[in-house]
Amino acid sequence: MMKEDLIATKPTQNTSKDLKSFVIYDYLCIGTSIIMCLEACYRASKGESVLMVDRGKTLGGAWTNIEIDGIKNIENAIHYFLPDDQAIKFMRDKLHWPIEVSRRKYRYFKFFRLGYLRSPYSSWLGRLIQKVFYFERQAKKLNVFSHIFKSIAEVVKGRGERSYYVKNGSKGMLNSIKSMVKKMQIDIWYESDLTNVVFDDVNKHVQCKVNDKTVLAKTLVLGHGARLPVLENINGNLELTEKIYPRPAFHLIVEDSKKIVDLEIIMTSDSLIKYVHDVSRFTSLNDEEKLNIKVFVFALHSHVNEDESLADKLLSRLVDIGLVNADSRILSSLYSDVILPTLHDEDLYMIKDRFGDLVSVLRTENFSKGIGYYAEKWSN
Repeated sequence: MMKEDLIATKPTQNTSKDLKSFVIYDYLCIGTSIIMCLEACYRASKGESVLMVDRGKTLGGAWTNIEIDGIKNIENAIHYFLPDDQAIKFMRDKLHWPIEVSRRKYRYFKFFRLGYLRSPYSSWLGRLIQKVFYFERQAKKLNVFSHIFKSIAEVVKGRGERSYYVKNGSKGMLNSIKSMVKKMQIDIWYESDLTNVVFDDVNKHVQCKVNDKTVLAKTLVLGHGARLPVLENINGNLELTEKIYPRPAFHLIVEDSKKIVDLEIIMTSDSLIKYVHDVSRFTSLNDEEKLNIKVFVFALHSHVNEDESLADKLLSRLVDIGLVNADSRILSSLYSDVILPTLHDEDLYMIKDRFGDLVSVLRTENFSKGIGYYAEKWSN
């Protein structure tokens, strides 16, 4: 919990001179992603006071659920876990999440006008086709035969390739995390912007302006998704160039009577779609509604913008690959501008090198690897 308010009576040489009352925490965490929440709970378990600030209205960051036309608990984007033994073990054994291998996951390849070839995600044939025909030869240094042999070797080495997810979706993960955060009495400020950051090397704290409040923290905790102002210090300011990676998402709610067969689809060499998942089973739809209403979430290519015909084009793709019937009907749709993490590893390390113990950085760019990096620490 927050420590008592203090009144600054003698500002230091690198602290704002117009300080009024401010609040003190041991750790100030930027964002409420699942990994950041786990780190916050770990810090709080050691008796430290923790504040989390988030620009959004709810906890969860990129995993936050959305509601469309009264249907709740809709996955806001494409979610799955890549293989990481430590991460999967931690989520199963320590967090007690019902982790399972992704079900009914397929790759779809379009061969000119001959239609689509469908292959199970982990099959050797699908992975070989993907590598041989759809991955460019590295800088075109390999000839065709070398490329084929290299692809075969990679397929054999990666035998059993799979992905994972939680049986009850991100809603189950978020409910678990919310319970942990509440139990650890961690303070959270939503709809909060970090507008000023001053690292005070003399007094060993970080002074941050959050909305209309000034916060002093022993350590500022950052991940790849942190959006930062200029970082001020008596030895020189640090301004990071923000990286913007658009990954647009699209939700399509469809009335359709076809029996669900495939749940997770990878579209290969499609001009619009990278992935599409049927996430109906995670939503608030009851069993009867799920028989004729399907909720799809698409990961689109970065160049795809919103336009009036996009929903119809995406429904047409679903019909083409046999996911829905030709007479299916769109009930609702939603286009979302999704932005991936704005900082790189080198940015985080640069901040850490510059400000030392006043900063703690989390590697959060890949969810599974991020969990795996810290699983042992969190377990202890």
